Amino acid sequence: MKILAALLLSLAFASPLAARQSMTVEAEREINISRKLINDKRNTAIAYNMHFTKEEKEKFWPLYREYREAMGKVGDKRLAIIVDYADNADMMTESLAKQLLDRYIDVEKETIKVQQSYIGKFRRILPQIKVVRLMQIENVMDAMVELKIAEGVPLIEQG
Repeated sequence: MKILAALLLSLAFASPLAARQSMTVEAEREINISRKLINDKRNTAIAYNMHFTKEEKEKFWPLYREYREAMGKVGDKRLAIIVDYADNADMMTESLAKQLLDRYIDVEKETIKVQQSYIGKFRRILPQIKVVRLMQIENVMDAMVELKIAEGVPLIEQG
């Protein structure tokens, strides 16, 4: 567990995924590098904390890569909302604020759908306790990422 804590701390101090005024090539490159680092840390945390049997390991990793790819697509939508917010923060309207919030809620719903779908798949290859442990690790990692994102997004101005 100490290694998981150390990984999470290093994640917390990694370059933040912050809202930017526009998506430049450099910003997109930084985001992709950050995602790779985060996914590497996830993989390390899971490998260290899950204690898979050989058979579980062979079935788990391909499915987990598929899961992370699906979650990455949802993450792209979340990032698009943050970028739209940043691009329009100085000229925010009631209509745009509503649209951004509605999109955010839709992304949260999609996140839950992806998780539910893959939890079902993980349950077919792992014992229930390991599925719960996996989701605990995922939730901690996701919370760390969300915190870093939130640190980079300023509160909306009140007209």
